[in-house]
Amino acid sequence: MMLALELAHIGMLARLAVTTIKRLDMRYQIILFASCVRFSTAFVPQLPQSSSLIARSALTSDDDERFLKLAIDCAKHGLGHTFPNPAVGCVLVRDDTKEVIGQGFHPRAGYPHAEVFALLQAAQHVPDGVALAKGVVNRNDDDALLKVADEFTRKYAEEMGPQTMFQDCLLVGNDETPMVTAYVTLEPCCHHGKTPPCAASLVLAKPSRVVIGFRDPNPRVDGGGVKLLENAGIPVVMAEGALQKACSDLVTNFVKRITPRPEIAGYEHVNGAMRSALRSLAARKKQNGSMTKVTWGASSVDVDVAQDEQEQAVDSLELPPKWMEHVDSVLWSQELVLLQLNKAVKRKKLVQRLGERIAKELQAHVAQTVGHTVLLYRPGIPAKLDLVALVAAVADRDPVEQ
Repeated sequence: MMLALELAHIGMLARLAVTTIKRLDMRYQIILFASCVRFSTAFVPQLPQSSSLIARSALTSDDDERFLKLAIDCAKHGLGHTFPNPAVGCVLVRDDTKEVIGQGFHPRAGYPHAEVFALLQAAQHVPDGVALAKGVVNRNDDDALLKVADEFTRKYAEEMGPQTMFQDCLLVGNDETPMVTAYVTLEPCCHHGKTPPCAASLVLAKPSRVVIGFRDPNPRVDGGGVKLLENAGIPVVMAEGALQKACSDLVTNFVKRITPRPEIAGYEHVNGAMRSALRSLAARKKQNGSMTKVTWGASSVDVDVAQDEQEQAVDSLELPPKWMEHVDSVLWSQELVLLQLNKAVKRKKLVQRLGERIAKELQAHVAQTVGHTVLLYRPGIPAKLDLVALVAAVADRDPVEQ
């Protein structure tokens, strides 16, 4: 009955619109007609969505929990090595036999993500996706595994790479039935960065389901990976409760880094008095032993080359992911960190250049550069240090003599 009344009301609106627009200039006829259509459709009852759209559900069995926990264990192999990317794990499991046919994790920025390492094993390109990813983490140039990973990374980045490597690789039996579930700790990416999107590779491989531990809040993903899978007819299952929390804990700092923070863009709000207050705070923390110092432990710039070449070397110097992860963690917990860069560069002018480069990567602010040390500041979420109050406290403690 209500539906009939609503449809009758829509018909009345349409007849009224037609009668009215006949009296108007053609330009206004077009504008008014479009407005009436938008207005009338607001009263149309929402019909059930097409059955081709897959409804998401929670974990359905103990097996789902067991294999998602295994994916979490895989992801932990990458913790501390993936900056600026998140640590992610993936496990591929036969639905009928519960056999794990592929495992992987994201080992390092610039290399394929966890899903790809698991697919490499499932497609029988390599015997062990986790072992291959570990070869990337260990970074031994003489390691055969690293060379294999480099070669597959090159092939995967080619235009038809994902198709030639993974097309239909998860179909089982003569009738080629989708019978493999993919368990991923973080929503598969849907954008093309240094490597192709993982969600698209999964679509090519054709799993029966994809179980996701945590939705990726990255604005470049944020549900796009789920939508891409669902549009291909692949059911998506989202973790809840403790398992979702365990998956989100893997990417806590990553989520903070990608959270838009317009209030600190350019740090224009940080004035000279605030920098001075931060320096005073750092001095007190050094005196009482609570100032965290992080020493550079990677390659250094050759001091025997020309100055301009040294500057270029600083700009191209690798920022070690594990070192950057550590500095990032310190900043989130303490908001201040003192970098000791004497092992990276010898010339003091280059220290500032390297410090500013590190600060940019971490969305931090250089509060001071002295000798071979750089003091970085970055407010947490939420911020712990109140810079205005800090300035006032310094003024009260060290009043300017009149």
